[in-house]
Amino acid sequence: MSSCNVVGGHLSTPAHDKTQATCPKELSVYNLMLRPGEARELLTALAARGPVHWDPYVSAWLVCGVDEVPLVLADERFSSKRLNTNHELGPGGTSGSTMDAVVARMMLLKDGHEHLRMKRVARAVLASQRIRALEPWMRELAAELLPLDQPRAFDFMRVAKAFPLRVLGRLLGIAESDLDMVLAGSDAITAIVSGLDHTVDPDVHRRARTLYEYALRLVRERRKMPGDDGTSALVRAADKEGLGDEETAANLVMLIASGHQTMPGFLSISLHEALRADGPAAFEMDAALAKVTPSRFVGRVATEDAEVGGCRIRAGDKVLVLLAAANWQLPSSGKATRHLAFGHGRHRCAGAAMAELEGEVMFERMAEAMRAGIHLTGEDPEWNGDANLPSLTKLPLRLDAPAKANSSPSGR
Repeated sequence: MSSCNVVGGHLSTPAHDKTQATCPKELSVYNLMLRPGEARELLTALAARGPVHWDPYVSAWLVCGVDEVPLVLADERFSSKRLNTNHELGPGGTSGSTMDAVVARMMLLKDGHEHLRMKRVARAVLASQRIRALEPWMRELAAELLPLDQPRAFDFMRVAKAFPLRVLGRLLGIAESDLDMVLAGSDAITAIVSGLDHTVDPDVHRRARTLYEYALRLVRERRKMPGDDGTSALVRAADKEGLGDEETAANLVMLIASGHQTMPGFLSISLHEALRADGPAAFEMDAALAKVTPSRFVGRVATEDAEVGGCRIRAGDKVLVLLAAANWQLPSSGKATRHLAFGHGRHRCAGAAMAELEGEVMFERMAEAMRAGIHLTGEDPEWNGDANLPSLTKLPLRLDAPAKANSSPSGR
């Protein structure tokens, strides 16, 4: 094997370099874009060969071991400070891409003290009391978007996209009339920041810039006229931390994008699995998060030489930490480790509690829909082809008879 292995806690061979650790072409993570429905088979096969590999097709190390993934995520030698276009900020905060300077201000690309103070700002928005206060309304929204009182055929993706977007608007105090623009801008930001092929399409950057400028106006408006919404809380916390308007707006954009980009995929894949094979067991939260892993990997850059899983990673090397590969080994690893769907360590998702509540509310409504007789139509679902953020783009469903389940918001 060309992979790197650890045996009994000790290296079985001298540390491997890139040539020795190269994975075969058929196991490159680039295949996640070509065959998105086969992600589990691909990453399971990759992990079976060893915990760390060099992938020359994406020019990055792949860390997939159940021990090595949390190790790298917690290791400060692996930095989140990266720009996808590899441009550094120039004088006046400018760079080669229209959005590089904005992206560089986001919490997810910060380390150390900078990251911690931005995370404190994000937590002001995502405080438990604020999130839980939304729960009754979320249940009403789930019932509104997924009615069960009339026979009909529909595409579940409309529900899966609308639910987290409207929750996000409610949380942040964004007008419903602005949500279409917010969605377009959020999709654009995700295309720039996430995945393997980071777009330089000028139209995508234009939509992202529109969202950023909107966020900047919102920040300044809330400072003049604060309310009880999440954006006002963000501004108050940012002011306490000494963040400027540009930093605050960039992190508002990050919260918007991260607040709904993974949820449509999580909901649609979970429901498809429930209807196809798993039944209501697909709606057990921790198991569903591990099985779907809404964000399959996160990127890091080595700041100094490090040895991981018997492989020598050099300073400056790119690293893809494959959360999904580690999650999919947990049942067979014998470890009592919790899933890594929200990451691990200092960069664990600040919105994890929000995501779990959204999932819980929709899972209950989806279970009611199954009891009411909702079913697949036989038409094949369609995938988005995103290597990192998997989602169905079409999930045709049918409800043949009036629901036996209660169409009112479910209680706890």
